[in-house]
Amino acid sequence: MSASHTTSETAAELERIRKLPWFQAGRPCRTDIFHERDFQSEQEAMWGRWGAQGIGRLRKVMLTPPSECEVRAAFAEEPAYYRMYQRRLPDLKIMERQFERFVSALKGEDVEVLMLDPPSLDEAIGPYGYQRNLTTPSEVLVTNAGAIIPRMACSGYLVGREKRWAQYLMSIGCPILFSIHGKGVGEIGAGAWLDDRHYVYAEGVTANREGLRQLQWILESIGVELYIAHSPGYVDLWDFPAGGVSHPDMMLGIVDLGLAIVYPSMLNWATIKYLRDLKFRLVEVPPDEFVQYGCNILTLAPGKIVIPAAAKQTIVALRREGVECLDVDLSQSSTGYGGPHCVTCQLLRDPGPRLEDL
Repeated sequence: MSASHTTSETAAELERIRKLPWFQAGRPCRTDIFHERDFQSEQEAMWGRWGAQGIGRLRKVMLTPPSECEVRAAFAEEPAYYRMYQRRLPDLKIMERQFERFVSALKGEDVEVLMLDPPSLDEAIGPYGYQRNLTTPSEVLVTNAGAIIPRMACSGYLVGREKRWAQYLMSIGCPILFSIHGKGVGEIGAGAWLDDRHYVYAEGVTANREGLRQLQWILESIGVELYIAHSPGYVDLWDFPAGGVSHPDMMLGIVDLGLAIVYPSMLNWATIKYLRDLKFRLVEVPPDEFVQYGCNILTLAPGKIVIPAAAKQTIVALRREGVECLDVDLSQSSTGYGGPHCVTCQLLRDPGPRLEDL
C-alpha cells in the first residue's frame, strides 16, 4: 500500500470520527454517551433491516419445505404422542406440491422467500428422539429489535428445532434478541400482532407462566404490550376439538386493523372482550373449518391474507368485509403440520397501521 493511499485513508478516518458525539481530541471515548445509545438506532447499519411487527406489508419470510422427516412410520404408530390430527401421515408428494404453490403465491405478492433446507433423516433427531414439524418455523418471533427464540413446550419431538432456526437466522445476519430459558417454555412466535405495539399470546400447552413472564419483559423493553390470553389444552382426548388448541394462531387471526377471525370455543371470553373493547370486528370461523386450520392465516398486508382453501364459509364472510383472500390448498398440512401462519417465519414487514387509527 502506498504512503499516499495510507495518508488518504487516515485523513478520511479522522474526519469520520471527529463528527461522532463521543469523540474528543486527545481524550478517551465519552463512554457515558455510549451507555445511553438505543440499540435500534444503529441496528440497521450493523445488521440490516429485520422485524415483522404488526400487520404492514409482508416483505421477507423463511420457510422449510416438507421432507421425509415428516412421514416416518413411528409417527403413525403413536398418533397421540406425535399429534397426528387425522391419525394418518400426509401424502408427501401432494404436500410438496401444495407447499410449492404456497411459495408461488408468496412470490407473486413480491414477498422474498428464504429457504432453510430440511435436515437429512439422520440429522432430524433431537435430544429426545425423532423431530417432526420441521416445516413450521412460526414459533420464532422476529421483532424490530431482533429474533426471540422459543423453547419448545408441548412435546419432546419438537425440541431441538429452535437451535436450527437460531443458527440459520444468525447466518443470514438477523440478530438474536432473546431466548426463552430457565423453566420458561413458550413457542412464542405463533401468536397474533394487533399492530406493531400490541401482541397476543396465550398461556396453555405451548407456553407457561414463566415463559410468558420472560416474553412480557423483553417485549416491554422494546415498547410492545403483551396481552395474555388463555387456551384450553387436553388430557387424554387429543383429537380436534376435544384436544383444545396449541398455538393462539389456531383460534385468532388478524386480518386488518380492527378486523379478526376467531374461534370462540377455544378463545377465552376475556380475550374476545379485549378485542371488542379495542373496536375489533370479529368474524367467527365455523367448527368444520376450524379443524382445517381456518383461523390460521398469513396476513400479507392490511386486508389481504393467505387462507386455507378449506375455509370456504370464512372466505365468503371475509370477502363481504372487503378482504382480499388468496386461498391455498394446504390439506396435507392440516393432518398436524399447520396452516399458512404455522409454516412461515416472518422476517420483515413495512410499518403498518396502529390501533390509535381506529
